[in-house]
Amino acid sequence: MPIPILFFHWSDDYYLEHVLKQAKMASPASDVILIGNHNNSKYATDGIKHAMIHNYYQGAAEFERVYKHMTPNEYFYNRFCFQRWFILRDYMRAHHITECWVLDTDVMLYVDLNLTEYKRFSGEWTWTTFITLQELEELCMVTLIHFKEDSLFEYLKYYTKETGHFHGMLAISDMVTQKLYYEKYLNRTDATQGVFGDSLFDRSIYFYLPYFSSPGFETLDNKKKIYLINGVLKCKRSDNGQFMKLNSVHFTTHANKKYIPHFYEPHLSHYKNGAYYYDYATLQWLPTSIIPV
Repeated sequence: MPIPILFFHWSDDYYLEHVLKQAKMASPASDVILIGNHNNSKYATDGIKHAMIHNYYQGAAEFERVYKHMTPNEYFYNRFCFQRWFILRDYMRAHHITECWVLDTDVMLYVDLNLTEYKRFSGEWTWTTFITLQELEELCMVTLIHFKEDSLFEYLKYYTKETGHFHGMLAISDMVTQKLYYEKYLNRTDATQGVFGDSLFDRSIYFYLPYFSSPGFETLDNKKKIYLINGVLKCKRSDNGQFMKLNSVHFTTHANKKYIPHFYEPHLSHYKNGAYYYDYATLQWLPTSIIPV
């Protein structure tokens, strides 16, 4: 049975349509579901489904009562990043869904997520992950008790700092609680880092934090340099010059989202043959004489 792909979003941003349609094109058998509100319900077209956040907010409301804000991130945004997992849990319960993919709305997808091998890529990242309902039940429990119980919240602060989520102050986000669940509760040591053979799911195009950086890839303007070679998106390893196919691109930070429409596959139809690279400064795909290794 095809695995559904879920996104969460409050507003109606210009790039949202491209992200949703790209996911549907890449994984056509999957239900692509946006859990949002009236602002973005219009995207329930062309095989994309829409659900209202407030219809699945019971668990999120419980978490809201115990949430403690300890991060440079904006309060509502950071709290909702945690709450979406409770909303997802309640949505999956209500619709009898046992497994799904969750993607952030700044991730463009280029592969069919129904391939069995990609299920190994679970629980590593919050912005692109496969998760079962059982794991989600456990993740929500772990998240809730670490905010609710004082001793566990003290440990969460310690763990946050130890894992590098400290930038002048602690940055407790859902990335931290997911990592905590993955490492300490699941005892997972088989992380893929998004790499599958000669392809990869993108951690981030932007090199701005140690745990987001991909120092093994060529950069341009402090971002991953992305090529389009005979219609396939690729990046180049800096150690051996090997090109790797991009299964996804993560346009981390608000400033980088302006590039999303330029990576929408229907907009790349003029570049099916030959080699190009994306120039962030001019917002253009420029020809290159590069020869793939």
